Amino acid sequence: MQLHVGDVTLETGNQASEATTSGTLADRQAAERVSCGERVLSFDDYDLVPQRRLLLHAGSPVRVGTRALDILCLLVEQRGELVSKEQLMSFAWPDTYVHESNLKVNIAALRRTLPSPNPQLPYIATVPGRGYRFTAQVRIGTEVSAAVVPHLTLPSDLVLPASPAIIGRDDDVAALTKSLALSRFLTIVGPAGVGKTAVALAVARRAAERFDGGVVFVDLSTIGDPRLVCPAIASALGAGGHASDLLAGIVEALRHQRRLLILDNCEHVVCATCVVADHLRSLLPEIGILATSREPLRSQYESVHSLAPLAYPHEGQSLGRDAALAFPAVALFVARANEAVGYELDQADVAAVAAICRRLDGIPLAIELAAPRLASHDVRGLFERLEQSFEWLNYGPRNAPARHQALLATLDWSYRLLSDREAMVLRLLSVFAGSFSLEDAVGLAGDSQLLDADLAWCVGNLAAKSLLAASFADGQLRYRLLEATRSYAAERLRQAGEEPWALMRHAELVLQFFERAEHDWRWRLPSDWSAVYAARLNDLRKAVDWALSAPSTAGIGLRLTAAAIPLWEGLSLVGESRLRVGRALACAHDLDDLDPVLRMKLSLAYAWALTFAEQLGPQADETWRDSLVLAENAGSVEYRLRALWGWAVLQSFTGRHSQVQARLEAFAAIVRDEDEPDAGPDGERLAAMTAFYRGDLDGAYARLGALAREHREAGHRPGIARFQLDRFVAIRASLATVAWIRGDAAQARRVAAVAVSGAVEIGHDVSLANALALAALPVALWSGQIDEAQTHLAALIESHHRRDIGVFGPVSRFFAGAIQHALGDADGVDVMRSAVEALTASNFLGRLPYYALTLAQAALDSDRTEVALAGINLAQDHALRQDEQWCMPEVLRVLGLIQWREGDHDKAEATLRQAIGLAEAVGAWAFALKAAVCLVERRRGTGGLPDAAVLLRDLCARVDQDGANPDLTQAFALLGALDGALARQVAAR
Repeated sequence: MQLHVGDVTLETGNQASEATTSGTLADRQAAERVSCGERVLSFDDYDLVPQRRLLLHAGSPVRVGTRALDILCLLVEQRGELVSKEQLMSFAWPDTYVHESNLKVNIAALRRTLPSPNPQLPYIATVPGRGYRFTAQVRIGTEVSAAVVPHLTLPSDLVLPASPAIIGRDDDVAALTKSLALSRFLTIVGPAGVGKTAVALAVARRAAERFDGGVVFVDLSTIGDPRLVCPAIASALGAGGHASDLLAGIVEALRHQRRLLILDNCEHVVCATCVVADHLRSLLPEIGILATSREPLRSQYESVHSLAPLAYPHEGQSLGRDAALAFPAVALFVARANEAVGYELDQADVAAVAAICRRLDGIPLAIELAAPRLASHDVRGLFERLEQSFEWLNYGPRNAPARHQALLATLDWSYRLLSDREAMVLRLLSVFAGSFSLEDAVGLAGDSQLLDADLAWCVGNLAAKSLLAASFADGQLRYRLLEATRSYAAERLRQAGEEPWALMRHAELVLQFFERAEHDWRWRLPSDWSAVYAARLNDLRKAVDWALSAPSTAGIGLRLTAAAIPLWEGLSLVGESRLRVGRALACAHDLDDLDPVLRMKLSLAYAWALTFAEQLGPQADETWRDSLVLAENAGSVEYRLRALWGWAVLQSFTGRHSQVQARLEAFAAIVRDEDEPDAGPDGERLAAMTAFYRGDLDGAYARLGALAREHREAGHRPGIARFQLDRFVAIRASLATVAWIRGDAAQARRVAAVAVSGAVEIGHDVSLANALALAALPVALWSGQIDEAQTHLAALIESHHRRDIGVFGPVSRFFAGAIQHALGDADGVDVMRSAVEALTASNFLGRLPYYALTLAQAALDSDRTEVALAGINLAQDHALRQDEQWCMPEVLRVLGLIQWREGDHDKAEATLRQAIGLAEAVGAWAFALKAAVCLVERRRGTGGLPDAAVLLRDLCARVDQDGANPDLTQAFALLGALDGALARQVAAR
């Protein structure tokens, strides 16, 4: 298969959408006039410049996918001539087999991007069964409508760590940029502190135009276990939490994108990083990988570049000032000293500065640590201290590389210059996993001999001496240790015997912070609450891992895990919660004296994690039952409510709607008897949906409408940590489904869109996945809005992989197949069948009748009667067993269509009339109209129905006339045909 740099295949179904090129790569070119030698193909207000791969509309760049742009170029070049499907696929995907659906989707994308002035004549016309042709008149010239192609900014996701301008690396950066373009997998190797990360960032910025999907920076220095390589990459991509197969989640996050992945500081996890990188490179040749390490990864794909230290003057070399500054090491030293203390190099210091750079082996990190020390030493005194320090300190094995020893000596020298109190503070601060504030440092010191004023003074001095990096975030000054400094200080902490106390103090500080979380979610806005607590997630993980690693600290580890639960749930970290809470419960298993409230919290969190797992087995029911008992024994009204509601959700997921009603009656009794009105709306919303499933559409619609009116303000909704779903979002997602089936398509689409946008606004993936899977996707498909459904599906798949919301995995695959079928892809039926089988096997049976009957309809459309029969039998069986009366009219409708296909027309008509009658009885007017359209269509060819017009007119009047409803459109067409036939009969008489 030939690799085309920059091309990304756009797949249908559950694959990610195509990366865009025109409008990103082309847009970033410097502002310049299009050369007169370049051929421009113009139509209406559009200009297409094939050589530049650039499409302009009225002079402004138009964003078009790479494949779609190839297709457009070929069609426009042919200027009205027929271009076969085979020609287009061969041109856009050379030497690559792709399904025809890829072409259809790209054609559809072009039509959306290039709306024709005449809606009846799109720019790209379909020639059925043969191909496509371009309809607009094409003008050929060398001038575009607007002569200037503007600058655009880099992609919004190109967020790289800030770094000062690097010195002396221009040649390296240029060579590495070229090498990366050729190999797509480059590892920069070199000794510690040589500047590998800084060079990698410079290369990334220069190469960004080749990666229009953006640059993702993964700092592997923050992990200490090879097993955490995948989680670190997934977290940087926003695909974390997929504990069952993180690598698959990473692949899905990167699929069909041209992204540059920077894997920084790989030396301590070389083997694991190599395995992951090889896997990504073999499956995703379009991405770029730029790694930094002290040794090669030894991958079959990588190109290795050894980054040498900065050049410095040789000993005995006599140089003038300007000649000395031409050496990058000297230039770097002088620049950093100038920034720190305003130092300027004069001729008298040239020899000493050159000696310092030699002594530091040209290692940039060592130079940058040493240069600010001119605040307390002159150049010659600094050199003498470096000489003394390196001679009488020896760290690491004697056979370690000299430069490695030089770096450690420099760190040790910096440490030795500190006062006793400064050194103590530096050692203590090494326990922080990320950035921290001065208040955090004070809290960490606790009741040690350090006074608050002393600590503040020490932190300021450490920052001034470049041992702490300082930055402002959200208006607050925050500090962090560079990783080399952190590692050195942590080793000093161990040597001083202070590590156990410091780690315990760190765990206590983190516990104190997170024990406020459960209280704060009651009054803080979700976005504000998440921002406050998510910033400390790495410190939380470090504290939990340390505390649960030994029996002596397991107690605080269990408390930390319980305190972390609101954050994991608030951030939808479903997979992480399941793993960590499960580990904590295992540690707590043999502890008879464990606080019952703590055990209750852990049990309930684990029950939720199991409820969102892909397999809903008996363990989830048992855990909810245990949680309820623990809550009752603890006398906790709050956790009795949570346990009853969560258990009801599990039973709803598994199709046990009668049991849901029993749980919610107990829930409502607590709300009433214990005066807990704030919890009432969540129970009412779930009760309304249970009533809907059991056939009470009118009652459910009235209750949900009232709830939506009561909770109309998104900004005042309560936190989601109590019942897992955002109330504002959940109410509207429920209302959308009921509204559509009752015939109000416009309202259904409107509230579904509000539910999705509300979930996106608060960044809660569980609420978003729920709104997409149970409302937005089915409503879009019922409304015939396939493009909208594809957008929703992509969002659902992203949420599922990012947070390991396993319960929605088969659901996303089902909708992928349904969309494939709607686009004319015959394989969609098999995708849907596989998903329905997975839903049945996983016991995720809620709405299974709907999924099965939809499969049956698709199979019938594809003349696969056996599959249709199996699907409708499964739907009918589960609808009766689960008491899901809401979709029985649809079950009967599809059953009637199967009977008609088998030739039993009378039985089919009776079944279709039964479907209409049942739909009318429960108020499912959209389903009644759908069944009536099917009945009238089939009877037209066999003598017609005497009451057809009356039946259709009555049902058309029952549904919304303004909403997108394909069945309504079809009904009006049938009425027109019936009226015409009646007029002809009257005329014939």
